[in-house]
Amino acid sequence: MEAVVKKNFKIMATKFRKSPPLCLFISIGRLLAGKLKLSKQYLKDTVKMEDGQEFIIFRHITDYPVKNIEQAVTFIVRFKFARLSHNANRFASIIPMLLITGFPGFQTKMYAVNKNNGYWQGMYQWESMENLEEYKNSFVFKVMNKRANPESIKSTHYENKSLYTFIKEKVK
Repeated sequence: MEAVVKKNFKIMATKFRKSPPLCLFISIGRLLAGKLKLSKQYLKDTVKMEDGQEFIIFRHITDYPVKNIEQAVTFIVRFKFARLSHNANRFASIIPMLLITGFPGFQTKMYAVNKNNGYWQGMYQWESMENLEEYKNSFVFKVMNKRANPESIKSTHYENKSLYTFIKEKVK
C-alpha cells in the first residue's frame, strides 16, 4: 500500500511540475535570477536545412550558464500558422516561450522563420530523449499544434547532438 501511495504521489508531483502555471512561474524566476537569457548569438543568421529551405533566426533563449550535456537531444519542428501575420505570431509566441523554458529538461531554443513561404521553425535542445517526449505530450506543444495548419507540421530530432553543433553545421 505504501509503495502505491509513493508512486501516486510521484506521478502527481511530476504532473504538477509540468503544469503551465508552474512552468511560467519557474521561467519568470529564472529570468529575474539571470539563469535564463535572451541571447544575441545567431540572431539574424540564416540556417539552411537539408531540403534547401532557409530560415532566419529571430529569437534565441537559453539556460545560463550553458551546460554541456552528452545525451542532449536537438528537436526541430516546422509549421505554418493557420492565422495571423508573422509579426503577430512573433509577439504571440512570447507567452508559450515562457511555458517552454520552464519545462523540465529545457536547455535552449531558437526561433526562425522562412519569410518566403511563411513557415516557422523551432529549434530546441533538451537534456534527454525522455524530456523531449514529455514536452511533445505537453499542453504547450499541443496548443502550438492547434495554431498551426495540421498538414504543415513536421518534426525531427537528433539524439546526442547539441543544438549549437546542429546550428554550426547549418548556418550559411
